Amino acid sequence: MRCLVPAVLFLAAACASAAPQAKPYRPEVWLCTASAEELLKQAEWPAVRRGITGIKLYVGLLHEPKPGVLEQLVKLVKQNRLQVAVELGCCLDFGPMDETNGEWSARSETAALDRWYAAGGKVDYLDLDGPVRRLLFPDRKDGKCFTSMDAAADQVVRSVRAFHRAHPKMRFWHLTNFPNWGYLGDVSYHARGPKRQDYGEYDDAHRMVAGKLRAAGIPLAGVTIDNPYDYLIGEHFSVNLKPATSVDWLKRVRAYEDRCRSEGLEVNLIVNSERGGDTSDALFATETLAMVDTYIRAGGRPTRWIVQGWYACPKAIVPETDPTTLTGLVKRVIERVRTGAGRP
Repeated sequence: MRCLVPAVLFLAAACASAAPQAKPYRPEVWLCTASAEELLKQAEWPAVRRGITGIKLYVGLLHEPKPGVLEQLVKLVKQNRLQVAVELGCCLDFGPMDETNGEWSARSETAALDRWYAAGGKVDYLDLDGPVRRLLFPDRKDGKCFTSMDAAADQVVRSVRAFHRAHPKMRFWHLTNFPNWGYLGDVSYHARGPKRQDYGEYDDAHRMVAGKLRAAGIPLAGVTIDNPYDYLIGEHFSVNLKPATSVDWLKRVRAYEDRCRSEGLEVNLIVNSERGGDTSDALFATETLAMVDTYIRAGGRPTRWIVQGWYACPKAIVPETDPTTLTGLVKRVIERVRTGAGRP
């Protein structure tokens, strides 16, 4: 019997060494701001420039750029070897509400992208900001809209196909304003509408867009989740849910992240705070960091953490030495996600 123990130990050690090793978690951090010109002050954010992987630009910057700004931004990107994503609508709600919308929208937005390419740049990713929602619930006065999610998803394919023809090396992310959809039969954050799901069932939107693009030979590279901190923890006002904490919103986002990763998709998490963005630079920074810590503790492992603002705050983008500026906040986000601070 004494000879059995070393044999068992040897076998266990051999099996352990043969087992596949989990890949180390190497998250990327990106930043996005409408005040992109402030980023040209490179001397004021050196550590962040070294620490981030890329920047995301809003397509509006490319539609009407100030003279020389795009060329300077391209130079910044190349000097720091950064990747570039552009957030755009994909299917525009002010376009024709018929089967021509996808190609019409792509022509409009490709004209903006071409200005970036003309300045010497390239776009690695397009972040498609809620194209299905734009067609089902357009912001227009004539009442025209798509009534079928399946038909709306077809227009997403037509638009992406046109982008792909123009710039074949670009890849695509599908961005969703997650709280304003129901998910897997559960309610949306505000629980409005006949099914209490506001825009509808996001499981359907995700499956249709991802599946149709895969069938078209232009599969998604990943998804982007927009779910500000105050929604994530149920502290934002809800129209119909009293209290909003009756749903575990963090658990829902984590489930969607895991689902997308199981489908081979990259997962981008936008980290920010609507409450902070409407209040002050300091609160925006504090609550965005709290969101990062909360998500890490919940086991979240997004491919990219995108520190992104579209609110009134933060007003200050640089310097990174000020913890309340956007770059100062990004510096601390980099430190947290790279060290795993807060991870159980």
